[in-house]
Amino acid sequence: MARNEPRTRLREFQAELTERLARAKTAAVGSSHLGIGINDERWLIDLTEAGEIVPVPAIVPVPHTLPWFRGLTNVRGNLLSVIDFSRFLGGAPTQVDRDSRCLVFGNSLDINAALLVSRMLGLHSTVGWTRTEAAGADGAASPAVWTDDQQRSWRELSLAALANDGRFLHISAI
Repeated sequence: MARNEPRTRLREFQAELTERLARAKTAAVGSSHLGIGINDERWLIDLTEAGEIVPVPAIVPVPHTLPWFRGLTNVRGNLLSVIDFSRFLGGAPTQVDRDSRCLVFGNSLDINAALLVSRMLGLHSTVGWTRTEAAGADGAASPAVWTDDQQRSWRELSLAALANDGRFLHISAI
């Protein structure tokens, strides 16, 4: 009986470890969002889709493009398209000030683009928040609205869905 005891303890340890990993994965899902402000709206972006956050660099306008396409910029040797997401949704232009940033799309999305955002709102855990399916013209790029514990609304933004949206990929005004 004493011989089987180490095996039993090993199995118990493995079961406990598996359970702890599952709990950690569940906890990580709820805390993996980056909060951004675009004009007066709060948005949540999955951290796995986000690249780096940089101060707004010089942006070179590109003629004959849609108004939401702010232009091109160079970030660490990479040429990026800069998108004014507020204007893309039909809203007011994003004003560039000291709090403004460019949020670069993650490398896994295979698109050289950045969103112009009004301000960064930090990392947020959605544990305990209420998720409601979104209905609107934003489609798959904004699948849900979250309500935090202070009753503020946060719109979810999928950069992956946005990167595959035909409207987003077509920048020509001609």
